[in-house]
Amino acid sequence: MQYIVVTIAVWREEDVWVSRCLELGTVSEGDTEQEALDNIKEATESFLDTLEDLGECQQVLKEKGVVVHALGPAEGPAIERPIEVPRGRRAIRPAVFPVSCAATA
Repeated sequence: MQYIVVTIAVWREEDVWVSRCLELGTVSEGDTEQEALDNIKEATESFLDTLEDLGECQQVLKEKGVVVHALGPAEGPAIERPIEVPRGRRAIRPAVFPVSCAATA
């Protein structure tokens, strides 16, 4: 299975947590930081699945400069532990998603 590594930002806006995949532009939110992370994983998986269904995965990933790596991780999407940032600032996290299109940037 092939995979991509993207960057997930998560931050608090008023009474919700917002999450965004910086490379792909998917955005979600949640009542807690973990819920926002779970939701961005689901939104990004759905986006990638749609690209694959439309046959546009390779083109879009290439346009966005996202590299597809061979021999991906054995498990599904994972978001790594956060990089520590000052309170109230964005937390940036690397995230891994499996893809089935054969794209390289």
